[in-house]
Amino acid sequence: MSEKNNMTKQSKKFKYKPLSLKEIIREMKQNIDLMIDLAYSAIKFGNKELADEAYKMEQRIHELTFLLNFQIIQAHPIGLDGAKKLEPIVVMGYAIDKISDALSDIARVVYINNDISYFTQIFRDISYVPEPIVKINVNKGCEFIGQTRHDIHFRSKHGVDLIAIRREGKWLFERDDNVLKDDILIVKGVIQPIIELKKLCNDQEPFSFDIEQEEIKQILDLENPEICEKVEEIQRNYILITDISETMIQLALAALFFRNEEVSEDVLEMEELVDGVNLALEKDLLDLAKLVKTPRDLTGLMRIVFSCELISDAAAHIAENILKGFEPHAIFQQAIRETSEIVVRETLSEDSYFKNKTYSELQDKRYKRGFHIIALKRKNKWIYRFKPDFVFEEGDLLIGLGPIETVMEWRRCVNPEKFKE
Repeated sequence: MSEKNNMTKQSKKFKYKPLSLKEIIREMKQNIDLMIDLAYSAIKFGNKELADEAYKMEQRIHELTFLLNFQIIQAHPIGLDGAKKLEPIVVMGYAIDKISDALSDIARVVYINNDISYFTQIFRDISYVPEPIVKINVNKGCEFIGQTRHDIHFRSKHGVDLIAIRREGKWLFERDDNVLKDDILIVKGVIQPIIELKKLCNDQEPFSFDIEQEEIKQILDLENPEICEKVEEIQRNYILITDISETMIQLALAALFFRNEEVSEDVLEMEELVDGVNLALEKDLLDLAKLVKTPRDLTGLMRIVFSCELISDAAAHIAENILKGFEPHAIFQQAIRETSEIVVRETLSEDSYFKNKTYSELQDKRYKRGFHIIALKRKNKWIYRFKPDFVFEEGDLLIGLGPIETVMEWRRCVNPEKFKE
């Protein structure tokens, strides 16, 4: 089935259902978080079903954007002050809508480039990618069997995100879905927690990135030194641009919710970095096109890179709005109180428990507290990938994502003197 026919088949007439602004904002945030994982899972697994799910979420976000604008018009703010307070919500809705378009484009690459999984397999060496997306088999004796994914608390207790459950050819995404024997869990996280989760699920198999174990057609001649060198350059920048663009979404929304100007400035700094990486990738892909027999095989990668640039621009648009100094609307304050996770920006101090420890050591629950580090700034350099032996140093600026209930414990690990009990 062609991409166009497939999208037409999934189209449905939108039925108006009134929602409060708070409900709309919360659903938009939840949908975009899941859509990020679905889009990148689709291309990493070369899976059209995941791409279809991402497309459905894009359509839902379009509906929510319409509802958001409709509710704002109904609110009819009086005067300049009222309009200013609603401006950040308008910008957020517009930006999330554009991000969903770009993520859907990334996912639909599997329809344009059937062999995209070949490239993403080359680029997803588990020792190189900070948060790989892998599958884990649930075998007999797993303690999760019979529990709902909501009760298991994959992120806060086990340090990984459960993207979806694959069961007898069907995909399950709901929080109330039970985990059963022989399920396939699609998870994202750093390497050590994934290893521990595999043990809890009694999965003794090597890491697997293939859901259906289909044979992947070889497209590039990696025995050719010139091609191999160019692929390595593309690999580094491909992982970097996908990591940065995903990080920018998280940081931009967090900055908006918590009116954090420092994080907003970080987002704008990252946007400049994306521009440079994007240019380098485009040049490298054009150079590689001269070395391969069928340059059209690179179309999918070009589209992914272009979409990451669009995501970066949309996130930067949110950040720019925050730096204008608009006050957060009361609706945001309500949404914040119902948010389960928070993004925190903290500097590693001289007496920090993190000082001189490796990334692998910080996966210990005593330090982790359910948080994972999504970015780090050392002097003027941003770091998004952490190998197990990466050592944290005094002065490192850490940006972490984790549960609200343990945020002060995590902060005390990073900077004990500043956050004394």
